[in-house]
Amino acid sequence: MTDLQPPPPEETTARPRRRWVRVVLVLSLAANLAVAGLVLGAWITHDGKRGPDGPRGERDRIVRELGFGPYSRAIPREGREGMKAAIEPHRGALRANRDALRGAFEATLTTLRSAPFDRAAMAAQMAAQRDAIAANQKIGHEILLDRLEAMTPEQRTAFADRLERGLGREPGRKKKGD
Repeated sequence: MTDLQPPPPEETTARPRRRWVRVVLVLSLAANLAVAGLVLGAWITHDGKRGPDGPRGERDRIVRELGFGPYSRAIPREGREGMKAAIEPHRGALRANRDALRGAFEATLTTLRSAPFDRAAMAAQMAAQRDAIAANQKIGHEILLDRLEAMTPEQRTAFADRLERGLGREPGRKKKGD
């Protein structure tokens, strides 16, 4: 019969208190890990760099806007600095193309929300977007070709190596099946 007696009152109150302390400790640890993760993530992604060798900012935006794709990542930092001077004479055309692209997208949003769907209007807006992007790419490609032509063979080889790394391949190694 002694087994059926309730435990003394001290033991009953101690057990919930321990559980509450554990819950608080686990929540505190989770919050600390979350804050540490946020700080670490911000430090890694917002350290003032875009890619392995370039600052964020106007120069990189302009280079990206020209539609270089992987080529823009292969341009070394000092080369990006020089791109601004090469782009300057084309600034008006680039701005006009950007404005045309923005206008085409605004029209696209209206077309997408209208009923019934106007396929011809959408096709015209997509063509306007394509034309604006192609015009920027043409300017960018001419500038890039001028820069590549002015490089020494060693500089072009280094550019090719950076481009190859940007494409996810080890410089100088052929892809499987090549």
